[in-house]
Amino acid sequence: MIYNIYPTKDATIYSYSASMNTGMDPILEIEKTIPVTGTINKARTLIQFDWGAANEELGALPGDWATAFAAGNFRSYLHLHATQPENIAYSYKLEAIALGANWEMGIGKKANTPITEKGVTWGFTDNSGSTSWAPLGGMISSDIPHANIMTQSFEGESTDIKINVSESIAGWHLNSNYNNGLLLRITSSQEDNTLEYGTLKFFSRDSNTIYSPKIQIGWDDSIYHTGSMTAATSDEIMVYIKNNKYEYKEKEVVRVEVRARDIYPTATYATTSAALDSYYLPTGSYYSIKDAETEEAVIDFNTAHTKMSTSGSGHYFDLAMNALTAERLYKIVLKVDSRNYNGQVEYFDSNHVFKVVR
Repeated sequence: MIYNIYPTKDATIYSYSASMNTGMDPILEIEKTIPVTGTINKARTLIQFDWGAANEELGALPGDWATAFAAGNFRSYLHLHATQPENIAYSYKLEAIALGANWEMGIGKKANTPITEKGVTWGFTDNSGSTSWAPLGGMISSDIPHANIMTQSFEGESTDIKINVSESIAGWHLNSNYNNGLLLRITSSQEDNTLEYGTLKFFSRDSNTIYSPKIQIGWDDSIYHTGSMTAATSDEIMVYIKNNKYEYKEKEVVRVEVRARDIYPTATYATTSAALDSYYLPTGSYYSIKDAETEEAVIDFNTAHTKMSTSGSGHYFDLAMNALTAERLYKIVLKVDSRNYNGQVEYFDSNHVFKVVR
């Protein structure tokens, strides 16, 4: 099962303007530059999610989220999509750190003249400007459980962020008072050295694109019960979606049924058509969801979190439409590993295009 949590607030804070708020900016930044003046310019991103509401929604899904969470059998990744980075170093590392104080997003933008001062800034946490960060630039939590620094290293690759934040979610689950969000920055050692690392830019929650920041949670909700079904072993098979619809609501959770059958069934004497026989696939059978326009894998194949179940009458997987951006077209691609021999990988494009609507 895959489920997305979207931020309730985000903002960038800049060291060169202790009172500038950017809470409504469509772009988030992480920066370490050194202008000709020699002063180091830093930018950090703050982002927060409503874990309480998300946990209630997760508990209402099929797939026993509570058991997966209690056993630690889940993974949660913070995703930010990059746009137009500037003068980025070949190698650098980012940190995601639990914040130790509450903050107010504000309604400012970096381009505003004069600057908007109400809301979180490098110097202050609130709209009134009466509560200072200690130290400046975001107070890092040091006394709550699961407050380890989470990192992602980059070396000549895409600047998209994908950081494992499962420890932070565990802390938020223990006590909602621990949830002040996350601070994203170049590592403290790189922020303070004499090298430039450029400016990383990401789409914010206010960008009005399909690339909003999110935490994507995944766990294995699959079961495997073949019953009296027969294994799909012929050379040429068809794997397809059975209960296809064109539109789904963004809050729906849909059980997508998958069937496998021979393309050229052997002719036999029987009272039913062999073309209707359904076969079972190996345990290594997975689904992926692609954006039908961009071909981007919105939900990629994952050996734990996108495994198909087998019920005894066919295959299926539960798909939370929350994991997909509304008003877009998507298609399902299926993957089957080691069906007839080890190392065999087969892909099946179901040609099933559907839309998520509000």
